[in-house]
Amino acid sequence: MVSPKWFDDVHAPIGFVYLIFVSLMQNVQYLLSNTIEEKSNRIIEVLLASVTAGELMMGKLLGIGMSGLTTIGAWLLSFYLFISLYDSSQTEFISQMLEVVLGSELIPWFIFYYFTGYALYSGVFLAIGSLCNTLKEAQAMMMPMILIQIVPIAMMAFVVLDPNNSIVRAMSWFPLFTPYLMMNRAAANPPLVDVIGTTIVLLASIALVLWLSGKVFKLGVPRTGQPPKILELWRLLRSKA
Repeated sequence: MVSPKWFDDVHAPIGFVYLIFVSLMQNVQYLLSNTIEEKSNRIIEVLLASVTAGELMMGKLLGIGMSGLTTIGAWLLSFYLFISLYDSSQTEFISQMLEVVLGSELIPWFIFYYFTGYALYSGVFLAIGSLCNTLKEAQAMMMPMILIQIVPIAMMAFVVLDPNNSIVRAMSWFPLFTPYLMMNRAAANPPLVDVIGTTIVLLASIALVLWLSGKVFKLGVPRTGQPPKILELWRLLRSKA
């Protein structure tokens, strides 16, 4: 039988990465669709009569972010109840593995990379939602971001085999990959320079993305018609700077 320690070192990081990916995809797309719906129905104009655009944006980010973490907790609880009530040789092993995951030293890593990944990606998707009037308009703009997230997910099984090779280390410094790859490498004791360096770059990127997203959100919410092109959006941002 496979030992719990081996499972913790190899499969637990993959499980945590998958949880981050599923939760982020669900939450940022809900954030996107919610913003577009409020904008198209002009509900957002009523909200902006009571709060500023920045306050509304941060309220959306915090509220949906916490609901996403609650959803993950509900998934794990439901899974635990199922394997506890349905007693068999298969569920006994799964229960053992679940206890290893829940008692894993990787939990703090998971919480940190969940929130940082959410802050980074939600800022981008919220900006996209503020510029679009329909989901069809948003699909073309959000597709590159979805493809970017798929890259580290496709690499999960390979990363755990050699988590500290030069290619994986280099890719870990790209902020959009950092939450996934560093979570995947967490059980392998990555070099301290990677942990500290990527964290600094990630936090700086989040601050920059949220600042830019706030400016885009403020400009995009009252805007009607087709979403602006990149050059037009850049001119608008510079004119409001």
